[in-house]
Amino acid sequence: MQRLYLDCDGVILDTINKSYQILKERNIIEESERQRYYINTNWDELITLSGEIDNSISKIKLLIGYFDIKILTHVHSEKEALAKIKYFKKVLPEIEVIIVPKNIEKANMLDPSGALLVDDYYPNLEKWREKGGIPVKFSDTGKEYEYTTIHDLLDLLKIDFNNKVKIKE
Repeated sequence: MQRLYLDCDGVILDTINKSYQILKERNIIEESERQRYYINTNWDELITLSGEIDNSISKIKLLIGYFDIKILTHVHSEKEALAKIKYFKKVLPEIEVIIVPKNIEKANMLDPSGALLVDDYYPNLEKWREKGGIPVKFSDTGKEYEYTTIHDLLDLLKIDFNNKVKIKE
């Protein structure tokens, strides 16, 4: 079964857009202040406020059986890690959550060879490809990218990753 790693922020949960909105409202501009926000924020609350992107949890449940799915997520703090683990244990108890400290590349955390990574952050996809993985760009804007691009998690069922072509609509 094809290994599939799903990014959390920006693919499953809308925490990126929500946190950017909060940073803007609080006029937090400096990088050091932004990092302090991410380290100290109440992640349980941020996850609740953010919600999921396009019914992602239901779609992941539909993908189980087609892929060996794991969530691969960067974190800024232990509080963030614990909040994400707690959330996913509740909504997707059958899916393993792999926590990656922000200063470590996802591709260095495990062997990406032949595995899919669905991520919205281009540098993560670059490193994944360099290590032999198959990068898939998630875009909620409808824009196409250099890598295989999906706009919906169920699009994964429409792609033959051996030939990188859509196989059914």
